[in-house]
Amino acid sequence: MNTLPKRASTWICPRCLHKTQKRTNASVTTSSRIPPSRSFDGAYIAATKPAKAEESTLRDVFNNQSAWKDFSSQAKTTSGLIGNRHLTEPRGFQRFAESSLRKCKVLVERILAASTLEQYKRLPRDLDRLSDLLCRVIDLSDFVRTIHPNQSVAAAASAAYSLMFQYMNELNTTTGLNKQLKKAWDNPEVQSQWTREERMVAMILMRDFSKSGIDLPDSHREEFVSISNDIANVGTDFVNNMDYANRNVRVSKSQMAGVDPRCLQNMSRWIQTDVPVHSNLAKHIASTAHNPDVKQKLYTAERTASKSTIRKLEQLLINRAKLAKLTGYESYAHLTLTDKMSKTPEAVTKFLQSLSANNRGQVQKELAELLEVKRSKDPNATEVEAWEHLYLVHQLKVQNMSRGLTTKSRLLESVNNYFAVGHVIQGLSSLFQSLYGIRLVPRETNIGEVWHPDVRRLDVYLDDDKHIATMYCDLFSRPGKMPNPAHFTLLCSREISSEEVEEAMSENEALNLGMPVRTSIDQVTGQTRHHQTPVIALVCDFANSSSALGPSTLSPTSVTTLFHEMGHAVHSILGQTSMQGISGTRCATDFAELPSVLMEYFASDPSVLKLFARHWETNERIPYELIRAMRQEKQNRAELSGGWDNQTQILMAMLDQVYHAEGPMAGIVGGQYDTTAAFHDVWNRHGSVREPAGTAWQGFFGHLYGYGATYYAYLFDRAIARQVWRAVFRDGEDGGAIDREAGERFKQEVLKWGGGRDPWLCLEGLMGEGKGILGEGGSEAMDLVGQWGVGAGSEGQM
Repeated sequence: MNTLPKRASTWICPRCLHKTQKRTNASVTTSSRIPPSRSFDGAYIAATKPAKAEESTLRDVFNNQSAWKDFSSQAKTTSGLIGNRHLTEPRGFQRFAESSLRKCKVLVERILAASTLEQYKRLPRDLDRLSDLLCRVIDLSDFVRTIHPNQSVAAAASAAYSLMFQYMNELNTTTGLNKQLKKAWDNPEVQSQWTREERMVAMILMRDFSKSGIDLPDSHREEFVSISNDIANVGTDFVNNMDYANRNVRVSKSQMAGVDPRCLQNMSRWIQTDVPVHSNLAKHIASTAHNPDVKQKLYTAERTASKSTIRKLEQLLINRAKLAKLTGYESYAHLTLTDKMSKTPEAVTKFLQSLSANNRGQVQKELAELLEVKRSKDPNATEVEAWEHLYLVHQLKVQNMSRGLTTKSRLLESVNNYFAVGHVIQGLSSLFQSLYGIRLVPRETNIGEVWHPDVRRLDVYLDDDKHIATMYCDLFSRPGKMPNPAHFTLLCSREISSEEVEEAMSENEALNLGMPVRTSIDQVTGQTRHHQTPVIALVCDFANSSSALGPSTLSPTSVTTLFHEMGHAVHSILGQTSMQGISGTRCATDFAELPSVLMEYFASDPSVLKLFARHWETNERIPYELIRAMRQEKQNRAELSGGWDNQTQILMAMLDQVYHAEGPMAGIVGGQYDTTAAFHDVWNRHGSVREPAGTAWQGFFGHLYGYGATYYAYLFDRAIARQVWRAVFRDGEDGGAIDREAGERFKQEVLKWGGGRDPWLCLEGLMGEGKGILGEGGSEAMDLVGQWGVGAGSEGQM
């Protein structure tokens, strides 16, 4: 939503809490099975036990289907989806939405009627609870309708989503909420009694209200809504219906010199044929065919979108420019970046220019090597063409292999055997325990609690056995399942007020609809406090090959993917604030990827691999020779095209800024903006090789819709993560990757704050350098981060 629920980069969904009772302690056991004991909410929890037994069970429930079925068979209780007492059947989504809607309306009436000092004092928490009530329906329903294999459940979730989303849109045009919040903010006596978190939430809400056009006159506000709807419609159409200007390229057999004959077996009788542009065959021909004409034709076709696709993109950009003009901003980029670390487009540009300068030497080195390869066949060659890059990189690989400069280690053929899924999950638990004092414990699921039998539940515990989060792992592929890996917060951290506890008791309703509640004792008052426990879902698309012959195993790339998503998860786990609007990953968009990108470095660190990487069958620890082979292969990839890959990302981020700057603003009057000219200008002014005339690649830049004016964020967080890995975790040297002091430093300065602290202050406190520059933020700080660089394209990845 635009104003109330602060949406994160993926999905931010609800979570619930249970009735409070005293937790019973279980006895210590040496069994590999985790004997259950009952928690205060009646659900099973893991007892204290030796770490080795716990690790063994954690591996088994992911590696062995039979072990998981045996483990989960203990659960005989029926519960709703993720523990929500409403969601035991499809029509429960309607009850869930209607119950939440009633509570929302009561809160809205109270906020609008506030008039006393005490009533204004509670406004941030009332608005935060209102946001939580909306998010827990909207985001959970959105998640379920996408992931649930049962169509009746998905349809019911979709209906609940629509009901609450419509109400949310009504609230976004309810000017009284914003007026009341401003009135409270402007009263020094009120604001002086707010906590730091309450001030932060109030500030974020006012900013979001402003960006949603709440202060506009009625007629302009209606126009704002209309333009916003147009943006959503044309943006979705642009992303979902991208198309090529020409879907096929005609090639002749005479142009196929250099192409593997096995790829052409089915075409033995043709003289000319059409090759689909978006196909493995087209990529293979482009990287191996010696004929320059066919390479150029394939490159041009692959990077030229249809006129219809380009028109949709241009309409999207012009609509965004209209929205910016209507709300009084210089451009859509200015509107979007006000609440980001960068603040202004000028600061983003400075960062990208600095990053480009840092990367230039690597790109020039790579191109010089490719030019030498080209000169081996054409001594008069003076430059590398864009359409030759893929081919020349392939030729350089072949030459290096033939000279013995690089070799494909046969050891790598068996590397997946050291990365059984359960072993990797256990390794993540061991890593988190080393760094942050938390561990992952498998928990049997109740009947109806999960959306598919493959889903595993993990509970997160502190060293003192306090349960602080729940995570559902849906890691394996299945027909119809979303293919992209993602992290979803199904319920945010939030303190539950005593009023809510009394409300649940008076209505004879389970506190927080029966989902997990954490209790603590206030050290000042001695009173019991209740907190929503974060509930997280990790979704991946790994091949489920588990059988009697062995477990599902991961490639090094998939291991990195899982570590990345767990980086988001640990942010949600440890960013436990008292208000949901700033919990976990609900922070500045250009800071949210830091924990996840940083985790990619841990995925290939030798000391981390030693925590878990064992052959699933022999239990042999991964040999150092294999670790060295993996790291060498990564280095080889980086040296071949790491700088080129970085430059491509930098150019895309630059183009994103240009597309959301003054150009489309000028196109408002005539309704036209030439995105193709702008694309060629960026590529030819800032790139190392010229883009051939006639291409229109921007039509395939789908991230322009979801990341409008913020595509730089991933590069930005890569640069920060690289420096954090160096300065805080010491490049993994001398056990730096498993150093508790380093982990505690990252937790205390970054993770625990969620979005409740200025990220520049988080960064300044963490780095202990750039004092003043980092803490103040702005273009100087952005420039400094750009100077840190992002390293080679494969750095931090296996």
